[in-house]
Amino acid sequence: MRESEKEAEDSHSKIGKLDSILNNLSEFYSKLKKDNISREEIFDSLYIVLKSENNWEHPLDFWSMKIEYKEALALLSDFDFKILKNKIETPIEIIPKDLIMNYKVRIKSKGLIWVIHKYDADPFPSNPHAHLVDSGIKLDLSNGNCYKKRDLLYKLKQKDLLYIRQEAKKKDFELPKMKI
Repeated sequence: MRESEKEAEDSHSKIGKLDSILNNLSEFYSKLKKDNISREEIFDSLYIVLKSENNWEHPLDFWSMKIEYKEALALLSDFDFKILKNKIETPIEIIPKDLIMNYKVRIKSKGLIWVIHKYDADPFPSNPHAHLVDSGIKLDLSNGNCYKKRDLLYKLKQKDLLYIRQEAKKKDFELPKMKI
């Protein structure tokens, strides 16, 4: 077997193992929480827990890691899966198209999906702030600034920020004071 074939086989095996871990964790936490915790929600929760520690920029970075089932189980033992269900959808046009790369089927046809984490380990750029799903973009909920890592990329229009804040308030989120 050539080296490139061996690497491909190893990569396929690794992805298969991670996929199996996601499925098993979904089944375990669905039973434990008495609520449907999807495979995608397990993926998102592991990404949230591990992104800072591993300096990940994008959820696809997850597939390059090595983790065992018991380690993943322990990482999620205190995770609040409810935060994954509090999503705010906005029109896709509020962010310039050249900033949004690699968005996939998970983004609904009506627009972008923002997730707000009440207890994010990293309070930058605001506490709380919103994550644009599958992009690595963080939204400062006090002023509409959009960041990737700590680099300012774009500022949302005030009406778009107010819409996101209004939707968050409907879901009983405490938001930072406006600084516009």
